[in-house]
Amino acid sequence: MHKVLVPKYNGAHRFACLALYRALLRQCRPLTADNPWLGETKPLVRQNFRKYKKLQSPSQTANALKAGYEALDLLSSSHTNQHDAQRITTLIAQARSQKDKYAAMQRKIRLVAPSVKPLTPKKARKEKSIRFQEETNQRHPNAGSVLNRPQPLGDKKRNVPVLVNARGLPFLRFKKPQPRNVSSVIRTKLTRRWNWIERRDRLKVELLFAEDEEEWDRVTNTKEPSTWSEHPANAIADVNAKIGHFDMQSKELADNLWKIVLAERALAEEEASQKQPK
Repeated sequence: MHKVLVPKYNGAHRFACLALYRALLRQCRPLTADNPWLGETKPLVRQNFRKYKKLQSPSQTANALKAGYEALDLLSSSHTNQHDAQRITTLIAQARSQKDKYAAMQRKIRLVAPSVKPLTPKKARKEKSIRFQEETNQRHPNAGSVLNRPQPLGDKKRNVPVLVNARGLPFLRFKKPQPRNVSSVIRTKLTRRWNWIERRDRLKVELLFAEDEEEWDRVTNTKEPSTWSEHPANAIADVNAKIGHFDMQSKELADNLWKIVLAERALAEEEASQKQPK
């Protein structure tokens, strides 16, 4: 079976190409200021080598190497032959002109390109939600306390809020989606309460060890200035007081918010009856 030979994986081919590449770069070094185009030839050499380094066709590879050796001869003779130097200048000008034409064509294509594909309903809702969350990241400076409701709205339709229980923390929801600052406040309060509960659980474990120490002191008839369980018990009582105070405040807030909901409902019914034609 005929073995397929990939040129870029062949050592002899790689050696020949790298030798040609280095020779071309050496010829691109400006020896004098008479050839200003030498500064433009090095990028062209690098660009073409990157372009053709993955060639696998034998004929294309041979043509590329032939062009490289011709360019090497032209560069080496341009230092002494003015005609060859002028030829290189012409070739560089042609390459620059082709590049400008290609860029202009690409700009025209972009101008006549179809408009951006419209967002799907799902992505549109997601973008809208992201914008809303960014807009409601901070509390509005003119926002008043929720406990100051109900308020007169004039000709506007009254939106009756809903009392929501978020893991024991009450709040009023007027509409969806929920503002980001409201979610942040709820999350902060619930995290604080949960940290108290975790601290209480750790203190209960420490209290068990303290009771064991007291039992050992009783067995060994050792007297301490204070009991081992005194400080953990005091800490547990302090944490329980904080949790109880938090829950009591939540209960009072829930009662006040429920009164607001009832008042809003009554006003909404009254305003709706007033707007009905007699």
